[in-house]
Amino acid sequence: MKQNWLKSILPHVYAILIFLGISLAFSSPILDGQELRQSDNVSWKASSAEAKNYMDSTGIRPLWTNSVFGGMPTYQTFLMTDNYTAAIQPLVTFYLPKPINFLMLAMLGFYFLLNVMGFRHWITVIGAIAFGLSSNSLIFIATGHDTKTLSIAYLPFILGGILMTYRGRLLLGAIITCLSLCLIIICGHYQIVYYTLLLVIVLGIGHLVQAIKTKTVGKFALTTGILLLAAGMSILPSTVSLWTTYEYTKFSTRGESTGLTKVGQAQQGPTLDKGLDKEYAFAWSQGIFETLTTLVPNLYGGSTSEKAGTSSATYEAVRKIGATPEQAENIADNAPLYWGPQPFTEGPVYFGAGIILLFVLSLLVVKDWNKWWILAAVILGVVMAWGKHFSFVNYLLFDYLPFYNKFRAPSTSLVIPQVLVPLMACWGLNEIVSGALTKEAALNQLKKAVYITGGICVGILLLSYVSFSYSPGDQDRAQAMYSQMTGGNAQAVTELVQATEADRASVLRTDTLRSLFFVLALAGFIWLLLKDRVKPVVFFLLVGLSIGLDMFLVGHRYLNKTNYETSSNYAAIFAPSPIDLEIKADPDPYYRVYNTTAQEGPFNDALTSANHKSVGGYSAAKLMIYQDLIERQIGRGNMSVLNMLNTKYIIFRDEQGKLGYQRNPQALGNAWFVNSVHWANTPDEEMNRMDNFNPADTAVINKKFEANLKGYNFGKDSASTIHLTKYGLNKLEYQSSNSKDGLAVFSEIYYPKGWNIYVDGKPGEIVTANYVLRAAKIPAGNHKIEMRFEPRTYEVGNMITKWSSIFVLAIFVLAIALEIRRGMKQPIAA
Repeated sequence: MKQNWLKSILPHVYAILIFLGISLAFSSPILDGQELRQSDNVSWKASSAEAKNYMDSTGIRPLWTNSVFGGMPTYQTFLMTDNYTAAIQPLVTFYLPKPINFLMLAMLGFYFLLNVMGFRHWITVIGAIAFGLSSNSLIFIATGHDTKTLSIAYLPFILGGILMTYRGRLLLGAIITCLSLCLIIICGHYQIVYYTLLLVIVLGIGHLVQAIKTKTVGKFALTTGILLLAAGMSILPSTVSLWTTYEYTKFSTRGESTGLTKVGQAQQGPTLDKGLDKEYAFAWSQGIFETLTTLVPNLYGGSTSEKAGTSSATYEAVRKIGATPEQAENIADNAPLYWGPQPFTEGPVYFGAGIILLFVLSLLVVKDWNKWWILAAVILGVVMAWGKHFSFVNYLLFDYLPFYNKFRAPSTSLVIPQVLVPLMACWGLNEIVSGALTKEAALNQLKKAVYITGGICVGILLLSYVSFSYSPGDQDRAQAMYSQMTGGNAQAVTELVQATEADRASVLRTDTLRSLFFVLALAGFIWLLLKDRVKPVVFFLLVGLSIGLDMFLVGHRYLNKTNYETSSNYAAIFAPSPIDLEIKADPDPYYRVYNTTAQEGPFNDALTSANHKSVGGYSAAKLMIYQDLIERQIGRGNMSVLNMLNTKYIIFRDEQGKLGYQRNPQALGNAWFVNSVHWANTPDEEMNRMDNFNPADTAVINKKFEANLKGYNFGKDSASTIHLTKYGLNKLEYQSSNSKDGLAVFSEIYYPKGWNIYVDGKPGEIVTANYVLRAAKIPAGNHKIEMRFEPRTYEVGNMITKWSSIFVLAIFVLAIALEIRRGMKQPIAA
């Protein structure tokens, strides 16, 4: 009998329509033409503006930008490649706009995973909704962590592909795994990729143990080999991004130390430690008790800027000190309610009260061996998220687990339980509705799950009256904010802080009762089903509404209409100010601007980069040498260093707070000849010599470059010149004139992997001058000089990327064609 294709496809069509409806409901301002304003996305757009404009105007792919920190590769901001697998993402999300596509992708991925597991159809839909509306992902969308959001969305696809392969669908499972890995690697959020790898390792160990028990090691080895081949193939389409990132990381703040003694360290010589500083890396460690925000979202107040409302104690206290209703409402809507151990947070990691109940229930009712590796991976993710609060484990991991010391924010590891907890929750629900247990046994286990989950809620509620201080462990953020707001009025500050602490207690208790309600409601629905009081269709409707409403309401706290604005207002963020326009009227194509007025500080400010080539900027991994320069010279106001960076304009505020700018007549331009060299034996000596020097006349060069200049007698005459004739991001052209052999210093940031110099078409040699700049020997006479950025990692890597991505897509199309031909559309048994 031929399969009824329409009948088999319709349930999936209905599921997709449900996901689309929920995504649209969550993103309704998009339908009115508004845009999502995301702080991190704003920073990215500003930082990549020069590169994008250059690409649009010339058609040349930019590999370097001069708009951020004096210059750095575009590898992390605007890398254009020929990875054709990237076309899959907009295809599977129907070319929908952001954030609708993010929500759809997450739900489709989890729906796929649960279908691989063979769960009941409506359970797969409910589980997909719960995962798609996880507060973690919604907060990432709101703040602009797009790559992190997408990476999390691909995790279920990867997990589903691997499990499909282990369950016998070798070709299709392997190619889905391969393509999903391709897509998560494209996102470039390597910390999520790292946690994905850890999850897969735990999964593999679990399957190996089972293979040994069942004496099927040969089959396990074959399947694992196929998956390893698929994983290897998945790396090839991202060769160019991985290779360039790996190469750049060595020279970034996440790579090896330059050997310079850091500010605040004793002068004890160079340090060659690799990776991030431990204190910095573990700053965002989740508190051990804080993990329970997965059950009670406002356990620690929610976010650092939480909406307390006009009925809050904070609102009343602010009104009491004389604020207008509008002022009080604004403060109450941005109340510092978070009081957990992290420096700040945009919101809690919440899995859903009903999901936590079902997860606990699954541990009691699921007998399948897969439960144990899933539980092990959940525990691993939670323990790693505790970071410094579980230091005897996590510090060991940081010191010895390969590459782990390249990442910060241990709380990010909660992406592992974010996927696995709802997976187990759906498994537990599937066991209940499929009759795997007798009704009596199911009721007994349900009772235990309610006692555990509900008991935790009751315990939190009791502790809220007797144990919690409602004050951050380090320093009360509210006190600092209110002190500034009241001009240091001690009594007013005390009253405001007490009001904030009262609100922290209030939201905790309200949310605890709320979670307890959803736990009892879901338990009640299951009880009704087991007692034959409701039909399965009604049961699934009630469960879906309960879990969906719970997740929707909490997620809506952090992603709602306040995150959107009109297109014109969004564009205005990047529009040049009158000051910017006056500076940009300068016909000089290439100079730098130092903006001292940025609210976040000049070295955490991306918006200046949208309109100028900035001395500052924003980057999570700037060049290490530039970070050293910021700490030791620029941050201390060394004008000689600003001059050598060709800082032609400085933006400032006067004593009245009015915005202004000043032209710096001492800016040295794009290049110049020097008379002499100060040789430095160490990075510290190199940096110290710059404390008081004249860069127009002298270059400070480390002795490691002495051989490059040995025997070279250089100088300059009074009429010597070297000036920029053509500006580009990948190529700069100069014309020089000097009657003597010269040593030219360029106001360009030194980066050894890709920048080459050519004098009249002949290759030259670049050395480092003044710790961060490029210098080169220029023969006497008139010469055309070219600086070209030609990283071999990009040229070779992109060729591999292009052809391997075509190969992967061809295999994927072949696998789909074979599946269709063979009619393999039936769900896979768990």
